[in-house]
Amino acid sequence: MNFNIYNSVILAGVIQGLIFGAIVLLSKKYRHISVYFLVTIIVTYSLNNLQYYLVDIGLINYDEFYRNYYFPWVELTPVLLYFYVVSFLFPEKKINRKAKWLWSLFGLHFLVSLLYKVLIRVESTSKDIDYLTGSLRYYSAYYAELVTGLFSICILIVLFFKIKNYKNLHTEFLQNYIRLELNWLKITLFLFLILTILNVTLVVTDMQLFEDISYYPVWILLTLIIYWLGHIGVYKYGIVQERKSIRKNRKTESSVKQESKTKHIIIERLKQFLEDEKRFLDSSLTLDKTAEALELSQGHLSKIINTELGISFKDYINALRVEEAKSYLKDEDFSKYTLVAIGLEAGFNSKSAFNSSFKKITGETPSQFKQKHIN
Repeated sequence: MNFNIYNSVILAGVIQGLIFGAIVLLSKKYRHISVYFLVTIIVTYSLNNLQYYLVDIGLINYDEFYRNYYFPWVELTPVLLYFYVVSFLFPEKKINRKAKWLWSLFGLHFLVSLLYKVLIRVESTSKDIDYLTGSLRYYSAYYAELVTGLFSICILIVLFFKIKNYKNLHTEFLQNYIRLELNWLKITLFLFLILTILNVTLVVTDMQLFEDISYYPVWILLTLIIYWLGHIGVYKYGIVQERKSIRKNRKTESSVKQESKTKHIIIERLKQFLEDEKRFLDSSLTLDKTAEALELSQGHLSKIINTELGISFKDYINALRVEEAKSYLKDEDFSKYTLVAIGLEAGFNSKSAFNSSFKKITGETPSQFKQKHIN
């Protein structure tokens, strides 16, 4: 048996992936088509790694593997990834019928592997049959992975355009719509793209040189990226669902009403824009955008805020967000929601920004404030 640190890491990932998939699928909290696609990616990738792990440790040899056990699990990954991202970005849309043709590549590889398993068992003296059998074996060993890699690269490029399209469609702030933060997804897909290109390069090199090439580094990194996508994807879905629930239970009366210290007409317009229209809840709101909405120059608006209110625009808007968050943290109806979801709903773009601004203004962390008022 060929046990080493690399295939031990792979085996640990397989076990973790299968357990993770089972837990999420059995949970009532994550019943959504995007999560199902995501978990299926984890499970199928784990099964693919498991079959190659058995070969790598020497439990079965390659001839026996392709004759009896090989299944093109990995060919499912790019298609499942496509459907996951699309259903996550646009949950209200049904899957396009044309997109279902993406499954055809997996169907082709499955038929090739099945035909090889049948022909290898046929006793024939025909050279044509032998040649076909050998070609199918070579295709399963090399070309299937190469074609899948190239297909994955195309899918990833399409997904970057899908993300760009999503951003173009959701540039405006809407109180009744949760605009997704997608930097984590773009970074994950970019890393996946780089590693896929590297894996394709290794396959091409292997086909040309017929030398032993170590796939361990790429294999392990791809596995880590896939599992990372699974964990962060499920986590992000949970946060979105919490935010939807918070909005559903949010009091219709505004929780933020700053006492006016001035009768300056521009400040009154600013307060109406930020407080009455609740634009401070827009995490992407900037001084520049606010000035544009009020038809003022950025410098002029900044000077008026500093002169009339005695604070910067950033501190003013963060104060509004902290007051919004405090209204949730003091209310037992919102005690079941995570601090991350509350911070995002209050207009902050991250947990760290929420914590630092909250402590700066109140002298306490959100968790300390919540514990004091709820308990």
